[in-house]
Amino acid sequence: MPTDEAKPNELPGRFVTDQGRTDHETAPNSSQPRPTGTWTIDPADSTVSFAWPKLRLWTITGRLHGMGVIHLDGLPPVGVVRFEQPSGLPVLTMALDPASVETQDADLDAMLRGPDYFDAVRHRWWTLRSQSLEVLATGTWRVMATLTARGTPGLVELRFAVIPGPSGPDTLVLQGRGVLDRRAFGIGRQAWSFGPQIQLDLAVRANRAAIRTRIERQEAA
Repeated sequence: MPTDEAKPNELPGRFVTDQGRTDHETAPNSSQPRPTGTWTIDPADSTVSFAWPKLRLWTITGRLHGMGVIHLDGLPPVGVVRFEQPSGLPVLTMALDPASVETQDADLDAMLRGPDYFDAVRHRWWTLRSQSLEVLATGTWRVMATLTARGTPGLVELRFAVIPGPSGPDTLVLQGRGVLDRRAFGIGRQAWSFGPQIQLDLAVRANRAAIRTRIERQEAA
């Protein structure tokens, strides 16, 4: 049975660490809304933006659309890695649509959707599923998640900050960042002119779900 104590990562796949820093974006603040509960990600107001360096001269930027669910039984103590929630549900589950890629360049979009890059015809969806959650001293969430892209799973590290202004009792707004090594997922295998790492920036807006889980009902009783 998994515990909340830190332990070596036993998950298969390729570990990609976050080289961007979101730690400074938020600090512990008891006035921030408590994001416990189940939240449905609004696909119309949530995106995953990416920045992909090319030849160290310029950077391709674009975005993907996605949908999913956030579920949080409660935040673990600061510095404690929680591998499983009492409900057994992952904190974050998302489906990303590689065919939705938008870079403001139609030819580039078509190339990225193609078999050498995102391969959007054979692999219709990318999935992101959290495996652990840790709250850092700054209040930032450190989430380890399995990303499955082009049918290949690998671990990515994401840092999320709850945005207190637009967040409220029925709305949860998160900003996050992570870095993936595109070679680990077979993205652009022959693209020697592209950098190996793609930076991800996530802007997530979610609404509280009307249906509560058994854990939520027990807490409300």
